[in-house]
Amino acid sequence: LLAKLDSHCGDGDMGVSIYMGATAVKNEVITYQGNDVGELFVRSGMSLNRSAPSTIGTLLSSCLLMLGKKFKGCHVILESEIIQIPTYCADAIMLRGNAQIGDKTILDALIPLSEAIIETYNECGDMEEALRRGAHAAKLGAHNTRGMLAKIGRAKWIADRSKEYPDAGAVYCSIVMDGFVDRNKPEGYILPDYEAMYAKREKK
Repeated sequence: LLAKLDSHCGDGDMGVSIYMGATAVKNEVITYQGNDVGELFVRSGMSLNRSAPSTIGTLLSSCLLMLGKKFKGCHVILESEIIQIPTYCADAIMLRGNAQIGDKTILDALIPLSEAIIETYNECGDMEEALRRGAHAAKLGAHNTRGMLAKIGRAKWIADRSKEYPDAGAVYCSIVMDGFVDRNKPEGYILPDYEAMYAKREKK
């Protein structure tokens, strides 16, 4: 799905980049022998950047490196700190990619997600509920990128042609959050609305 979406708004390499980057991060986590959370984030970010030298790879590695700075020397991360992680990631992406909400990027899902998680957790102190509402906000944000004109990156060059498709980065953000909320979903889970959209288009 990500490759299909990215082929309309970018160069179509997002699916491969996500797989290669995630594999590198997984291997880093498995082999890490230390107890410094910040160091693990930094090592993971560097591995991701080497394994997925693409736009999304660069942005995601920037997120991990930012988290490495924020949690340097930490051996545990408290819930009150966990809820800030999406905000730190959004800050890293805005800094690295010079983008903002409304530009039709991953930020259109990530920023609503970060706001929903913090607001919900501050209201009720329930992490699971905060994640559920965050996932809902991310999904809505991703869906709302349909109809937007891209203002940054390769998608900007073909803004009119890619207008009817949601942003691949925003959809990826939504998929990741769904994974946090429901770990029982099968591997390869994708947003049903987008799957149906492509099935319909391919029949034409």
